[in-house]
Amino acid sequence: MSKDETSAVFLREQMTPAASRLRDNRALIRPVSQVQLVLKRAGDEDLFAATVDHILRWMNNRAGRTLPREAWQRVSFELADIGAQRTAAVAIRDPRYWSARLDDADKSVPMRTWVTEIGVGLAPGGDVLFGTRLICATRGDDVPFERSVPGFVRAVTIGAKTFLDEQPLALEPVFVHDDAGIDALIDLLEDPLRRNPVIVFGLPDDGTDPHETAANAFRVHQRTLGAAHVFIVSGNASFHLTHELGRDLSVFRQAVRLYRPGFSRWKAEPYAHPLTLPERVRNWQECGAEAYERWLISQTLAITATRADRDDALPGFETVRRMASQLQRQAAKIAGSTNTELLDLADKELVKLESELQKQHETYDGLLLASQQELEQAEAERNDAISHMHALRERVASLERALKTAGTVTPIPDDLSELEFWARDHLTGSVTLLSRAFRGVKASVYDDPIFTFHALLLLRDFFVPMKRLSSSEAKERFEAECERLKIENSPVGEATRTHSEQYTVQHVGRPRVMDWHLKRGDARDRARCFRLYYFWDDDTQCVVVGWLPSHLDNSLT
Repeated sequence: MSKDETSAVFLREQMTPAASRLRDNRALIRPVSQVQLVLKRAGDEDLFAATVDHILRWMNNRAGRTLPREAWQRVSFELADIGAQRTAAVAIRDPRYWSARLDDADKSVPMRTWVTEIGVGLAPGGDVLFGTRLICATRGDDVPFERSVPGFVRAVTIGAKTFLDEQPLALEPVFVHDDAGIDALIDLLEDPLRRNPVIVFGLPDDGTDPHETAANAFRVHQRTLGAAHVFIVSGNASFHLTHELGRDLSVFRQAVRLYRPGFSRWKAEPYAHPLTLPERVRNWQECGAEAYERWLISQTLAITATRADRDDALPGFETVRRMASQLQRQAAKIAGSTNTELLDLADKELVKLESELQKQHETYDGLLLASQQELEQAEAERNDAISHMHALRERVASLERALKTAGTVTPIPDDLSELEFWARDHLTGSVTLLSRAFRGVKASVYDDPIFTFHALLLLRDFFVPMKRLSSSEAKERFEAECERLKIENSPVGEATRTHSEQYTVQHVGRPRVMDWHLKRGDARDRARCFRLYYFWDDDTQCVVVGWLPSHLDNSLT
């Protein structure tokens, strides 16, 4: 080892304890939940003032000391009494806006603080814009916590017409029992402006009692109020939902599904909008339905807390306080204050800015630390899942070889209506069909549906072994089967660039291009034209089919 290398090792060893202490002193900052609502008046009361008063009563119970008199006048204040928790509010007269922050020390976990930021604004039309953000800051042991919504949210929604994503927010889950209700639900699911998750609970076949859900929908709704839309779908109505979305994206027979924002029946991946079957709900982590409810609530609130536009939707308290200081200085200048008075205001603002900069540095540092931990955990879970997947794939391949040796023949249905069930039973582990492919099948006019099954078996039995084995014998067998079926396997070509929106699909959270296709027949005759668009996924060692059996557009069609 050279002298320079020895010095570098020595320096690293000397600095490691100090770096460790610095990390220990940083707070882990974890966004917990966020609510963004529009309130409309139900009577003649001042809805803005009533909303602020609801929040002040909640803050008064948490602050550790009685709020000062100016707080109840809805003007700016800061509670600095000994023994009080950090509590402050900033009021702006024009535009009318009130923002508050309360730091609530955890009663059972040392060095953990719950930071609640609240904003109330008055829109030009008289509507009240209300939002709150909850953050967990931990400097000690990173003890797991349950996500929640601040208790005052329910008080704010009662007595006002409340809207979430421009939809009326009910105080109980919405019960859907007919086709019209399902159509309205799908419109909400596919609304590109929807920013909050939708939870849908299914009932048993022919079920009409909203209390027959596998998990308690009413409790989940109460604990996510203001942050999610919650629906209960009757047994009969679920058939229409399945008809419109397909089985992979629907909810039925007491299952529960969480639909994230950005849902589209043509592009959605089923695993991006997780479905939980009733048996798994009842046996969740060997603890039962209540444990599943806690998991579902946590997943739902995490979506609202970590979305990219969370800071745009609700300006932080420090941002609002800086705006108020600037407006105060502008007003003083207009009123003719002396240079000495203006300088004093500027000095006070500078002190606040320096304090704010330090707090923002600590916050972003803590967010980065939490993100690094979550990324490491996600990568570990991904690696475990990939290892498990490969083991299952080998098991499936072994069973398929045994069945083939025994002379078992894969059954071929008479029509494409059974494709989803057939694919699950006979293609799993080798060929993955995306939901968009099932949509294509539903709209198909191809006059030889049985050929579709043979094309998928071509991929399973000949193409996948060729890719996995990389042998000349496997390639020859695949090419011979293509010739027997009179089907061509070729790259898509230029169309993936000229019509990229049609050839790009989402798979495992990222865009992938369907750059290969199986083709047979003339593209000008839809009834006799067969196309199957796919790509090979190296991670899963599977074929992913994104569209069939019709032709997608290119520069010639």
